Amino acid sequence: MTNRTPLYRLAPLLALGLTSPALQADESLYLSEQDFLTDIPEITSATRLAQKLTEAPASISIIDRQIIAASGARNIPDLLRLVPGFQSYHVSANKFATSYHGASDDFPRRLEVMVDGRSVYLPLLATVDWTSLGINLQDIERIEVVRGSNVPTQGSNAFMGSINIITRSPALLSGGYVSATGGSMDTRNLQFGHADQLSSWNYRLSGGHEENDGSDLYGDALKRNYLSFSGSYTPTLTDTLWIQAGVDRGHTYVGGADKLEPFSKRDHDANYQSIKYQHLYSDTGTVQLTAYHNYLDLEAPAMSFERVGDFIGTDNPAIVNGFIALNSPREDSEHGTAHSYDTELQLTDQIGSLELVGGLGYRYETAESDVLLQSGKVTEERWRLFSNLDWDFAPRWSLSTGFMYEDSSENSDALSYRHALIHRPDEQSSFRLGYSISERLPSLLERHANNTIYAPAGLFGPDPVVYDLDKAANPDLGPERIKTYELGYYRAFDDHQGHFDLRLFHEQLSNVISSYFLPADELAPPPHPMTQGRVSTNENNFGWENQGVEIQLHRQLSSQLSALLNYTYTNTLTDRWETNKDLQGQTLIFRDAITPEHTASLMLNWTPASDLNLSLMHYYMDSVHWFEGGLRESYQRTDLRAAYNWQLSAGTELETALTIQNAFGPTYEEFYQYNLFDRRAWLRLTLRYH
Repeated sequence: MTNRTPLYRLAPLLALGLTSPALQADESLYLSEQDFLTDIPEITSATRLAQKLTEAPASISIIDRQIIAASGARNIPDLLRLVPGFQSYHVSANKFATSYHGASDDFPRRLEVMVDGRSVYLPLLATVDWTSLGINLQDIERIEVVRGSNVPTQGSNAFMGSINIITRSPALLSGGYVSATGGSMDTRNLQFGHADQLSSWNYRLSGGHEENDGSDLYGDALKRNYLSFSGSYTPTLTDTLWIQAGVDRGHTYVGGADKLEPFSKRDHDANYQSIKYQHLYSDTGTVQLTAYHNYLDLEAPAMSFERVGDFIGTDNPAIVNGFIALNSPREDSEHGTAHSYDTELQLTDQIGSLELVGGLGYRYETAESDVLLQSGKVTEERWRLFSNLDWDFAPRWSLSTGFMYEDSSENSDALSYRHALIHRPDEQSSFRLGYSISERLPSLLERHANNTIYAPAGLFGPDPVVYDLDKAANPDLGPERIKTYELGYYRAFDDHQGHFDLRLFHEQLSNVISSYFLPADELAPPPHPMTQGRVSTNENNFGWENQGVEIQLHRQLSSQLSALLNYTYTNTLTDRWETNKDLQGQTLIFRDAITPEHTASLMLNWTPASDLNLSLMHYYMDSVHWFEGGLRESYQRTDLRAAYNWQLSAGTELETALTIQNAFGPTYEEFYQYNLFDRRAWLRLTLRYH
């Protein structure tokens, strides 16, 4: 058992927000820059309907441009440390992951991540590759984070929650920026963006080059170049067309920092195309048609002759070359190609006191990999039918209900629904009682992952034999299931003075997909000398319960100083994990928490002068037993940022920003034993013109 930080030691963080003499906070949560007169921000991610946070059936955190700039975050997962219930971590120097309520590994797969509504969830890896999205933080307007299952709105991938990264609208921009960054890990970054108008078209073009040398221990470097285009066309007052496209190419080094072995280079080539058309057919009615395509190709290097010889224990050229011919071995499993095609029709309207949205969607996914999907290319078609309805059935009372039905070509389907009763005692606050049941369809990788290693003639006898049964497919997997009860309270203080958000939750997860071992003889006749008589597959054989509380408080401590405080307490009870690893019905019991019991973050932002901005971020995460990374002790980390602006002319300014992460130490282990997060610093120069 590990030592946990008692709850009372976190009390000073709560006291800072709760005992300040004035309830004044900078709301800073807006749809766009012309919405500064709105007391309560509006969002769309919870139900697809535009609604205030006091009307939403879920708890939602918004990370706006002010928070992004002040945080000193280097990537999007770093920003999510400022959201209650979220855990973000570096798997290695340039590989990132984020999960909600823990219970994850190095490939979190139960969160939907979108960019402007376009899912970036990868069917090949059943997760998100944060280094190939083709955007940078300066292009983001805000991030809407739904805390809790959002399957009825966004589909199976949103099993635990959803993240919608909303980029800056070209119609609201004119001008651009050029930014250069240097610092720790020998970072060399250059980013740019430009927006303008051509007749009825508004456009934004942005891109960048990012490069660093990674950690000293592994040399897990990164190098990437990306370019993105966003355009909008408004021929009439009732019609709008949006077009987006982007490309991201480069490489990073991947491996496991739980052992002292070299990392291997992994190339990526990603692109996307997206189109959305919206027509206002009445004063209250809108029809919207969207379509997009995502492509990702990952290339891991083939193992050398020498490496293969070391692996099988011989340098006999005939045997080594025979092994290579049979298996095409690679240095890492992150290898293959994936396509996602998606199209959707959506109708939104209002009938009296009813607001409703509904639609139909279709998705086609393909994936192929000679490592992860050895049997060949796999495909899946999914149809989805969805609807959400908000009904103001009495003064200050409303009911929000929604569902999604998904049908897969893999002979499975899923039905998810959510109901919330909302009471608004005044215009600034609301109480919410919610209940939902959501189902998650298995991913292509979870169903079809398979890999067998063959031994050539001469290694174990005169004929080729199965060397190792590594993974067996299970196309009959069923959907995962989560049942959620929650009680929420949201309060927006007057005159943009901040907000308070409270969520009490109880989540029951069942039929969770995890590893299960079968007798190897059932899949291949012996001998198979390296199998230990067993082979891993996936089964619906695990589950757990989460219950706890999430708090977010955003306040203005003075006219120049603001604070954002987040805290989460989660108590997780796990079922026995039926692994059958000994082929005798073996079960595994987690004696350490698979979810951090306490997580907290605090951001202080101070503007002592109009041209100077200072901020401090402090993060705490309790000890946790990651499924892959193992048991990691609790840590605290403090980041600092200082930015100064020079007004060069009426339309041009230069900003210098220094960011120090883990400023006061100590170095700590993050996710893996040898993945050490030490003190790091970067200097960024940004030239903006209007």
